[in-house]
Amino acid sequence: MDIYIKPVKKYKAEAKKIIYLKDVAEVYCADVKNETFKNAVVLKINGDKRQNYLVSIMDIIKAVTNLEPKATVVNTGETNVIVEFEPYPRKENKLFTWFKIVAISSILFFGAATAIMSFHTDGEIPKIMKGYYYMFFDMDEEVPYILEIPYSIGLAVGIIVFFNHFSKMKITMDPTPIEVQMTTYEDSVIKNEIETLMKNKDGNG
Repeated sequence: MDIYIKPVKKYKAEAKKIIYLKDVAEVYCADVKNETFKNAVVLKINGDKRQNYLVSIMDIIKAVTNLEPKATVVNTGETNVIVEFEPYPRKENKLFTWFKIVAISSILFFGAATAIMSFHTDGEIPKIMKGYYYMFFDMDEEVPYILEIPYSIGLAVGIIVFFNHFSKMKITMDPTPIEVQMTTYEDSVIKNEIETLMKNKDGNG
């Protein structure tokens, strides 16, 4: 009997100490006993401490074969699943969430503005603008707004096009550079967590 499973990378368990196969993986079996395999227990959590646990493909195979010794498990997903255990459901504080959004947005805005101004100062952009103005109009102008305003608008448009994102709108269906970096970061974090949990598991074993 072939049982096809597709484990996920991470599963969040809130106030749930018994983790079933259906929680951490998609399960398919042509046999009518498919529902039985979905309810196979892959992890039992002891204690009320907020902690991460590791469920390997071997743990899943053992849980399935305990129900059906002749079953053949075919894995089409991850080989390790991180289970994030939260002893109590976490309630979102909307006021604190909005405070974080405003604080982070302010830091990013002023940080980016400072970085852009520093770059322009190092690159002597104001001097270049004056040179362009003299080249085009044969006149000296301390602050050539006719060039600086279009340049500033073009800079903002260029950033929007590069990041492929403005408010809730996306210019194309491609992932934005931030989304790509966040995915890469999450993969690295999960990989590090798995390695740490495996070391701890081997040390305790």
